[in-house]
Amino acid sequence: HRHWASTVRYNPFHDQLLLSAGTDSVVNLWRMSTISSAPLLTLDGDDGDDNGSETAGPNVRVGRHEHMDAVYSVAWGVADPWMFASVGLDGKMHIHHVPSKEKYKILL
Repeated sequence: HRHWASTVRYNPFHDQLLLSAGTDSVVNLWRMSTISSAPLLTLDGDDGDDNGSETAGPNVRVGRHEHMDAVYSVAWGVADPWMFASVGLDGKMHIHHVPSKEKYKILL
């Protein structure tokens, strides 16, 4: 974040997924494999040698979503562990999904 991070929520079903939101109007989805209770699968062609890429390594940002104003809150879906919502001070609620590539790394 470029400004204050005001909310952090971990996924209760898949503890390597973490959401952070802040006053910079950004919601970040993180994969935090080093604090997870489950190992992370490396997919073919994704061997982790991306030379410092944002998606290389065990703890990376895998999603970024923006509001027009500061983000008030974020929450994980209760019925769908791959869905999350964010609410901004702009009065809008955004619904997002975890990218399929990240789902496969966690499930397989």
